[in-house]
Amino acid sequence: MLLIDPPGKPLSGALLAPFTPERLNFMKKRNQFIPLPALALSTLMALSACGPQGFVPASIRSHQTAAGSTLIPAKVDIVFGVSQNLAMLNIAPGLQNEIPQFLQNLQNSGWDYRFVGIPLGDAQINTPALFPITNKVSVSQYDTNTPVASWLAPFPGALYTDPSLKMLPSLLASAFTYPQPTVASTSAVYGRESGLRNQVEFLSRSDVNTGNGQTGFLRPDAALAVISLSNGDDRSYGTWYWNSTFQRTMWAPAAQTTYDNALNTLRGLKTSASSVKYYSVVSHLTTNCRGYGTWSGIRYEDYANQMNGRTVDLCSVPVSSALSTIAEDIQGTPLPYRRNFLVLDSEPQESTLRVIRYANGDTSNPVEIPNDATNGWTYSGYLTNQYTIDSPISMDQRTGYMVELHGTARLNGADSADVLYQAIGNPTAQ
Repeated sequence: MLLIDPPGKPLSGALLAPFTPERLNFMKKRNQFIPLPALALSTLMALSACGPQGFVPASIRSHQTAAGSTLIPAKVDIVFGVSQNLAMLNIAPGLQNEIPQFLQNLQNSGWDYRFVGIPLGDAQINTPALFPITNKVSVSQYDTNTPVASWLAPFPGALYTDPSLKMLPSLLASAFTYPQPTVASTSAVYGRESGLRNQVEFLSRSDVNTGNGQTGFLRPDAALAVISLSNGDDRSYGTWYWNSTFQRTMWAPAAQTTYDNALNTLRGLKTSASSVKYYSVVSHLTTNCRGYGTWSGIRYEDYANQMNGRTVDLCSVPVSSALSTIAEDIQGTPLPYRRNFLVLDSEPQESTLRVIRYANGDTSNPVEIPNDATNGWTYSGYLTNQYTIDSPISMDQRTGYMVELHGTARLNGADSADVLYQAIGNPTAQ
């Protein structure tokens, strides 16, 4: 129906003008009012009574998935220590063939690894000058030192040009070489095996542990596996002395706290001590093994027991099988993924934001994260192509309104969260 005023002409803007009682009475008196259906009239009256329509915020609950929901190759840095005592001479040749197979097993299992061999003799290797690692580090196909034709992307959208995926090229080894000390040594000193000390001093070197996986061997976001292969036992930190009764040089261990401190140094190389494992491939008994006399590697076995690892008997198991066993066990050490950005479903009113965390996804135990730039959350606004997972590698590129988590507030592994807020721009009737 139309309103006509004067007769035969539509009222200009009549449908938009408010129906005041005075206007309705005036139109009736002039007999220019054509009644509208009751429903249409009531609708128009209701719209007129409300006036201009506004926007009010609606409550939103944006659920954030667990940080561990996206799979990427887990990283592991491997330090392979090989004894320098003379009884190892008949084992050394086989390592040239067995180590590549060990690395291939890791590659086939989907591991992003770095691998370096070091001597466990009495030679000093605590500085780059004494034992340089140039041309000694093997890497997986996830490293961009690998030719692009055979390179594997470690996560969706990874770029071959990403500098974080490349180790310092000068460290790269074309093939595994049996580790030899670079200082002169007598046959007697070769038997003085400082395994644990060499491992600790090597991993503490400034060129090995730079805090930057691009310039040094250790990557801050990788697990660490330390392996000792020996048919002797560790003689670190103790004292060598002449025993006149037995007419030979003997060794006395240092105080137990010395070894405990050394193991704690290894644990401290990672933010999570469980990310460091120690493995020993040694003789369980003092016996004739592989054609030479051996000594039980009880100290190496003890290190493995204390540091989440395991021991394989060198005398009863081929070295290749021992390394395969270790490769299977290393698969139990992936680091949890860490989410540091939460993507919201819509633009929030910042003052209404709340973040609720569920440790290991347990929704029965909610904990509210504070608005704090150190160990809490801050609102970042609208971000484009932002990686929402920052460890073990930056990934999960997203665009949208985001809350950033800091410090201990970041989501690890199975942790999940809800972001509660009121959204801007959701219309509802007043």
